[in-house]
Amino acid sequence: MSYLLSNIMLFFCLMGLSLKDFKEGRLPDICLFFLALLGLLRFGFNNIISILFLGIIAYLLYKMYPLIKRQEGLGLGDVKMMGVSGIWLPLSQVPLFLIIAGVAGVFIALLWRRLNKGIRFPLGPALALALGICIVGDQGFSKGENIMTMTFSGPSLPPFSGEKPDSLVVLIHGYGADGKDLLSLGKVWQSLLPHTVFIAPHAPVICELNPSGKQWFGLKDWDPSRILKEIQSITPAFNRYLDDLLKTYNLPPEKLALVGFSQGAMLAIHMALHRPACAGVVAYSGAFLNDPRELKIARPPMLLIHGTEDQVLSSAASQAGEETLKSLGVPVKLMLLPGLDHGIDERGLGMGGAFLKDHLYKNEPSDLWKQAKESNN
Repeated sequence: MSYLLSNIMLFFCLMGLSLKDFKEGRLPDICLFFLALLGLLRFGFNNIISILFLGIIAYLLYKMYPLIKRQEGLGLGDVKMMGVSGIWLPLSQVPLFLIIAGVAGVFIALLWRRLNKGIRFPLGPALALALGICIVGDQGFSKGENIMTMTFSGPSLPPFSGEKPDSLVVLIHGYGADGKDLLSLGKVWQSLLPHTVFIAPHAPVICELNPSGKQWFGLKDWDPSRILKEIQSITPAFNRYLDDLLKTYNLPPEKLALVGFSQGAMLAIHMALHRPACAGVVAYSGAFLNDPRELKIARPPMLLIHGTEDQVLSSAASQAGEETLKSLGVPVKLMLLPGLDHGIDERGLGMGGAFLKDHLYKNEPSDLWKQAKESNN
C-alpha cells in the first residue's frame, strides 16, 4: 500500500472517529479495528513497545482516575484508541503524541464547559489530532527521512538459480561510494547463495567530499553522538524500505541479512538491532555506535570483519563494538585480518559468504565457515 493512499485512509478514519465521539460520545470498535489494521499493514509490529507503553498508561488512567477524583475519566474507547495509536508511532514519538493529546484535551474540555455540555468531554478528537500531527510530522518535517522514503533505489541481482528468491541480502555501501560498488559482493556470492536476491541501495545524500558518490551521514568530523543522531534520523524510513522489499519478494523478516562496509557497516548493525527479526549482519571495517538510553528490539547474529592495518577506521572500533554487543546479549564474532587496510579481501569475502549461507540457508549446514576461518591462519 502506498504512503499516499495510507495517509488518505488514515485521515478519513481519524475524522470519522472524531465526529462519532463528538456526536455520540463513543469511539466505535469497527473504526478502531480499521485504524489498527491499517497501521499493521503499514508498520507491522515494529512499534510493539509503543503499543504496550501507551496501552498500559491508558489503562492505568482508566482505572486510577475514578479512585482519585471520584468521577469518570478516560472511557474504555479512549484506552483502545491510545493502544491502537501505538501501532503507528515509534517510541521516540510517544512523548510528542502525549503532549499534543494533553494540550488538545484541555482545549476541548474548556470548550465543552463553555458550551455547557457537562463535565465529561470527548477525548477521542484530541487523540486523533495528536496521531495525525505525529504521522504528518514524521513524514513532512524530517528532511532526511523524507528524502530516504521518496528517492531510495539501487541496483540488484536476481537469484543465480533463476527461481523465485527465498532470501534477501541488502548491501550497504561506504562513504563516497554508491550501490554499484558493493553489488560486486553479490556477484561473488551468487553461486554460493543461488536462491538469494541481492540489492544495493544508494545512500540518500550526495557525498560532502565526493560529489560523484553518496553518504549515509556526514564525516567532516568523527563525532559519535552526531553520527548516531543522523543514523537514528533515517532508521524509520530505512526500516520501511526493508519491509517493502520483504513484501515485494514475499519473504519473512528472518530471511533478510544486512551486509555493510565502513559507514554502511555502522548503519547495518544499528538497523538490525532495531528490527523485529533479521537473519544476521556482516559488518566490514565498521563500528558500533551504541546509545545505552535507546531500546534495542532484536539481537541477530553478527560477524565483524576488520583489517589490522586499517588507517581510516582502526580495528579497535570493531573490537570495542564486539565487547559492547556481547554485553547486550548479541551473538557476535570478530575476525581481525592481519595486513589488511580499509577494504575487503578474499579472506573477508569467504568468511562473509560462509556466514550468510549458514544463517540464510539453515537447512543446508556446511563447513564453509570452518574453511574460511582456516584460510586466515
